[in-house]
Amino acid sequence: MATEHNDASAILEASGMATSSRNIYYLRDAPVMRAILALGLPMAAGLAITSLYNVVNSYFVGHYGSVADLAALIMGYPVIGTITAIAGLFGVGGSTLLARMLGSGDTSRAKALSSFVCYASLGAGVLLAVLGCLALDPLLHMLGASVEAAHAGAPSGSTEVYAATSGFVLALLLGAPLWLLMFTLEQLVRGEGYAKQSMYGLIWGVLANLLADYVLIVQLRMGATGSAWAIACANVAAIIYYLIFLGKHSPYFSIKLSDFSCAAQIVRPVLSVGASQLAQSMFIVFSTLLLNHLSIKYGQAATASFGVSIRLIMVPQTLCMGIAMGAIPLFAYSWGAGNRARLRACLRSAVIFICVAACGFMVPALVLSDWALYLAGGSALAGTADIVFTALVCSTVGYGLVVLWISYFQACAKSLAALGATAALGVCFVLCVLAGDALFGFEGLALSFPVALSSAAAIGTLLFVISGGTRIPDTDGVVPVEDDQKADHTS
Repeated sequence: MATEHNDASAILEASGMATSSRNIYYLRDAPVMRAILALGLPMAAGLAITSLYNVVNSYFVGHYGSVADLAALIMGYPVIGTITAIAGLFGVGGSTLLARMLGSGDTSRAKALSSFVCYASLGAGVLLAVLGCLALDPLLHMLGASVEAAHAGAPSGSTEVYAATSGFVLALLLGAPLWLLMFTLEQLVRGEGYAKQSMYGLIWGVLANLLADYVLIVQLRMGATGSAWAIACANVAAIIYYLIFLGKHSPYFSIKLSDFSCAAQIVRPVLSVGASQLAQSMFIVFSTLLLNHLSIKYGQAATASFGVSIRLIMVPQTLCMGIAMGAIPLFAYSWGAGNRARLRACLRSAVIFICVAACGFMVPALVLSDWALYLAGGSALAGTADIVFTALVCSTVGYGLVVLWISYFQACAKSLAALGATAALGVCFVLCVLAGDALFGFEGLALSFPVALSSAAAIGTLLFVISGGTRIPDTDGVVPVEDDQKADHTS
């Protein structure tokens, strides 16, 4: 009987090990291109699914809300960008460190890491909500929906727009803790190589968003405020899925307060890597505001041309971003394992895939540009949007390479290089956009995109060389080990 019991235990243990190693297969053993596609395509799909949040909310608000509600969605975008930026601080920083831990084989601090990033993201969300609610009126003034503008009768500051934006922003702020926690959990799932499961959680979120939009906007007529609460419901649904999945399948996940740790070996690499993601997300918010400010003087058609063109090139950009961000766990695992040959092969394959995919989209996009612009924006934008669309299409390769370099630096704990590449993107964009607008007008504004992104990609390549390329330190200085642990290993 004892022998049978031992055999059964051995079988169960082997089965558990086989189950837990399935996600590691793509990180460690799978052919490189297969691994990149397996991790990158679900990430691209997840990004596309996430973008559906805005599409779904815009549809319901546009059909069952007012013009003021639609204006509130636009004015509240910087708040959404800020929440997303702070979420990346803990989500990306935590997931890359976890993947490096798995690669190095030192997972002793994995539970402490997961507990820290979960509670840190919740705490940051609560702090953001409190500060935002206390400074709601100044915040609305910054967004352009101030009380003064409403009393003055400004078109963007009507009483209806102010009320709608106030309700929308307030609901976003109150739901910030849930948003940050959801993003952090999704990143932890991806950090362990569960690319499909991270996408499944987002799908649950979209379904919950649809249901909540119907109830809150269609039935209760809550407008923009209802769309913000629908996003909170979507985040709750995704959180439940990720918590159940990680609790069942991950031996490295914990939300126990007893596992929580603010040790420097955890906090420092999380924040140093996450800082570049924070800066990158904030750059997107700033660039949107800058572009709107510069393009509006050329008329509504010019501003609409940028909006339509940006939506049209989301397909190749989402694919490139998905491959780059999906490969982060792959880069981080190879770095942590000290496997330079696999790291080099993964990076080379990712560069080739992004360049081929971007160039492959470029030809049919340029040939069919008139038809695409007509479908997306109507005949009124056909002439104005041509140059904008052409310029944005030609910038796709540079965009993909910039995102790839930042993702690679984040995965390999090269925080200074990641911040440098992010800063280069911001500086190149601002300088090129301002110079193009001042020297060549609307055409210069459009053509500044490929120039800025190509310059940022070149600087990223230079930073890659300066930071050591694919060389991995002999000390594997990715997951620091305590002195007492070193002593134990030595003895």
